[in-house]
Amino acid sequence: MNTSLRHFATDIMPVDGGIIVSLKGELDAHSSVVASNVLEGAAVSGMACLLIDCSQLSYISSAGIGVILSVYHLCLLKQTNLTLFGMQPKIRNVFEVLGMDKVLNVAASKEEAMALAATSRRA
Repeated sequence: MNTSLRHFATDIMPVDGGIIVSLKGELDAHSSVVASNVLEGAAVSGMACLLIDCSQLSYISSAGIGVILSVYHLCLLKQTNLTLFGMQPKIRNVFEVLGMDKVLNVAASKEEAMALAATSRRA
């Protein structure tokens, strides 16, 4: 499934025990509704883990941060493991400045995210 706006797009890919949602472009106030719908749908799908691929995310605003936090809280309620991975340095810096890297699972790569998800499923 592909959902897109002019400057933002998402792709969804099932993986063993979970879903990868790729965020591409700019996650801002304009695209936050689309992102929220896609990510919340993935969070309530009944899968054990939701992996968010940020490798093609070029910008995130406070509205985008709000979407990520909302999905994080939904995942807590649904007992779904949430891991973000592949952040570009400027996106990762935003998460670090806000302290979100201390709350959320953040991995450098897809492989590391998959390993984190597998570990949390066994715990």
